[in-house]
Amino acid sequence: MRYSVVDPDNLERVDERPCDLRRLSDAAGMETVAINRFDAEPGEQLPLAYHYHETQEEAFVVLSGTLHVETPDEEFTVPQGSLFAVEPGAPQRAYNPDDADDAVSVIAVGAPPVDGDAVPYEPEE
Repeated sequence: MRYSVVDPDNLERVDERPCDLRRLSDAAGMETVAINRFDAEPGEQLPLAYHYHETQEEAFVVLSGTLHVETPDEEFTVPQGSLFAVEPGAPQRAYNPDDADDAVSVIAVGAPPVDGDAVPYEPEE
């Protein structure tokens, strides 16, 4: 049996991301789920682009602040303590708006874990 305690603040920040990203599942040795912590200041987005995943389900748990999620159909406002879920194939862009008063901190859970399967989504104008 294996158990892990992971402090995200002791992990290296992932370079070249629009916000502070720490990979928790990697540090815990988890292989069947991806767990990440995102901390986004006002004006920062969580993913690299508006996108969807072909096979991955995602859930975002808002630890502090308010997360905003753009989808093709509507804009969602996700307050602290709430969960936002995304099914495979559903485009989304999670972000903290420019005019936000505070940073937003989110735990993102995705299964199965995927590396590089994010499909860019271009909304029709």
